[in-house]
Amino acid sequence: MASDMNEILLQSVEVLPSLPDTISKLRKYIEESRSNLEINKIADIISSDPLMTTKLLRLANSPFYGFSREITSLNQVVSLLGIGNIINTIMADSIRDNFKIDVSPYGLNTKDFINKCSEETAFITDWLNEEDKKLSHFLVPCALILRLGIVIFSNFLIQNNKDAEFLEHLKKIDFRDLSLIENEFLGVDHISFLGFLLHRWNFDDILTETICFIRSPHAARNEVKKSAYALAVLDHLFMPHRNFSVFNVKASIALIEEAKTQGVKFNLDNFISKLPKQIREEIEKEKK
Repeated sequence: MASDMNEILLQSVEVLPSLPDTISKLRKYIEESRSNLEINKIADIISSDPLMTTKLLRLANSPFYGFSREITSLNQVVSLLGIGNIINTIMADSIRDNFKIDVSPYGLNTKDFINKCSEETAFITDWLNEEDKKLSHFLVPCALILRLGIVIFSNFLIQNNKDAEFLEHLKKIDFRDLSLIENEFLGVDHISFLGFLLHRWNFDDILTETICFIRSPHAARNEVKKSAYALAVLDHLFMPHRNFSVFNVKASIALIEEAKTQGVKFNLDNFISKLPKQIREEIEKEKK
């Protein structure tokens, strides 16, 4: 069954939404200009799309980036975030907006799921903005699309009348291993499939690899290790059915400690200070 469904799933990729023309224009300009990029020119290309301009300014002023002052112009956005982050953010936001969200096949409340996705992205800023601002900004688009695989799989299962059966199988294992049931039904897990899509959509290599190595950050190349570990920590904290459980928080802390053995340093005290008060207190109790 999985191989048949996998084939249908791959065929469905052909009808997934295409990226905005603005992305193509930006990439063409970057390729032609190489090291002679001009902020004004980048801003002009984006401003030709009023809807995208509005979205980008809204995102720049959201808690996701944590800027201390209001961002009022595209020139400011480009200067503060950098061209690579601008493209990643535009692509992530555009793709996310193209999908109807109904995650009932996973036994999740759609409204709660959307709120949790926003909380995930905001946590990155709260955790890393002072410790590593560049990494924090890079991870925002990663977090924006981290759960996109679940959304796509949900839509696919509903369209193929497999949603109820899929949910029953998840219930049997108490939602403890999503990838097990995803592989059983679809022949691939949602993170691996998302990595495939990001490659197809021509996201930059660092972002794509960051998500692809979220389950094995130790195996990522050095340029990707820190972002992969950070996103892996986020993934553990906000597991769709068990976010911020003590077990998952401990697993996140273990990842931070493992990262240190790989030459990747995070401030553990800073991380713990950003956790919900109740979780912090439980961790402190266990230390005594």
